[in-house]
Amino acid sequence: MSPNDLTTLPALKAWLGLPASASPYDATLAALITAASRAIYALLSRPALLPQDYNEVLDGESARITLRHWPVQSIASLAIDNLAVPPVVAGVRHGYLLQSADIAPPSRQQAVDIFGRWVLRGRLNVAISYTAGYAVSGEAQIVPASAPWQIAAAAPYGPWGCDVGIVYAATGAALTAVGASPSAGQYAVSGGLYSFSAADAATSLSISYGYIPQDIAQAALELAAERFRAAERIGLKSKSVGGQETIAYDTSAMSAAVLALLQPYRRVTMSC
Repeated sequence: MSPNDLTTLPALKAWLGLPASASPYDATLAALITAASRAIYALLSRPALLPQDYNEVLDGESARITLRHWPVQSIASLAIDNLAVPPVVAGVRHGYLLQSADIAPPSRQQAVDIFGRWVLRGRLNVAISYTAGYAVSGEAQIVPASAPWQIAAAAPYGPWGCDVGIVYAATGAALTAVGASPSAGQYAVSGGLYSFSAADAATSLSISYGYIPQDIAQAALELAAERFRAAERIGLKSKSVGGQETIAYDTSAMSAAVLALLQPYRRVTMSC
């Protein structure tokens, strides 16, 4: 499976009504998931949905800059004409201010507003580094008091996608991710299930993780399933059954149902 896949093999097999156990179809289904995911990314004009870092160099045209990737989690740096621009602080209308993101998906492209005496107009004179992608930040969780010391991510908006870190709620100190067998101050995670050591039992934590919005995950699931079933009728647009009825097949690249799920997430080209 590709790390950028938008659904999972177990989910697709369940949707198709196939047994959960290993089968000769697994390799084909996994390839279809990756192909469906890539087709969705292309339709959305978005390279990724999980949190990752971006570096953009843009033309300075106005005091408002619309970022290409969203939702934005944080801005690492912004410079205009090689001059660093600081974030706006309370009571000082000077620097940059990021528009807040919507709490729930699909969210929207966000803008950065520039305040103060900054020269904006120019060719490729604005450089900005930031992190964007769908994420739950600071989810409150408590490690169970008894074994197994495990926590499942709540994932309220869609399936867990990647780990973004854990801190102790009381101190803000970060825990360290390990592959397995965590000790005090460490954790391991697989598919949204977090494991801890007995030393951290009954401890309050703040967990952050990336997720795939549920409607996009569902679109990938349906598209991969449609492609799998289409192998039974390659080249067919319709067929007659017993001379009594005719069955017509949807031969479009993506069904209307899948397109409807994806529409709110498409990048919109803005023009002045």
